[in-house]
Amino acid sequence: MKIFDLHADIACALQPYAGEKAILKNHWQSRLAQGEIGVTSAASFFSGSQSWQQMQQTVQAVKKDIEESGYRPILTKEELPEDPSEPQYLMTIEGMCGIHEDPEEKISWLYAMGNRIGSLCWNDQNDLATGNSGSPGRGLTELGRRAVRKMNELHMIVDVSHANEKTFWDLLDESSLPLIATHSNAKALCFVERNLTDQQIRALAEKGGLIGMNACAKFIDADPEKQDGLHLAEHARYIADLAGIEHVACGFDFSAYYTEASHDMSGPEKAQNFIEGLRRCGFSEDEIKDIAYRNVLRFLQKYM
Repeated sequence: MKIFDLHADIACALQPYAGEKAILKNHWQSRLAQGEIGVTSAASFFSGSQSWQQMQQTVQAVKKDIEESGYRPILTKEELPEDPSEPQYLMTIEGMCGIHEDPEEKISWLYAMGNRIGSLCWNDQNDLATGNSGSPGRGLTELGRRAVRKMNELHMIVDVSHANEKTFWDLLDESSLPLIATHSNAKALCFVERNLTDQQIRALAEKGGLIGMNACAKFIDADPEKQDGLHLAEHARYIADLAGIEHVACGFDFSAYYTEASHDMSGPEKAQNFIEGLRRCGFSEDEIKDIAYRNVLRFLQKYM
């Protein structure tokens, strides 16, 4: 089953091979092909300490390697595939800690470089928004509201994964377009801050949003014996039953991109374990296609 993955830490995946060219092609493409991942959302990740100049350097490095590997970032609706069977990349931003002023200008630069989805924060508290590790009573700032309005204008999709609850609700209120949680699961099944409450899941769905299932082990289940594709599929089942199957997608956040790991869903070559889990959770083949890639394509065709 072909897959569109909404979140992959590609900037991190490039770092161990610094100085090489075509890293995606030479070190990762065979693993992506094994997992039948066609489109990968290539995230430039920023933890909270990076400057604007460092953000620019990272974004440029990600775009350069995509192109050196023989691919071209997806920039328009027309470039979205009907069936993601060939390797393609959609550039995204995870955290915007380097933006301290002129958010409209800087968001425009990120967009011009090819980024089509972006989160204002990682777990950090920055000048735009507040992540899971920030003050619970602090949410979106005025600078952040300006950033959201510019993203809406450009049709750069706002990502709420990593936002704390106050920021989540502020983003939902501020954005005129639906939101994406590119890599978040259901808190009812695994109680960690990064997962979404039932109220958040319903609110995202009511606004037409999308939730990508996160394969990071500790967001699947507290029990190491249950940190696998089947139990990740149970998150998909829960969210589909709660809010509608059309709001469920893949956003795996594979740990292999940034650390050594060996669990059932640790790397792109293991993605089909989730697909098999969906079958075991009672989804039809047509419904699995929706979760694997069609829901994302429909969403981006409408809002990107």
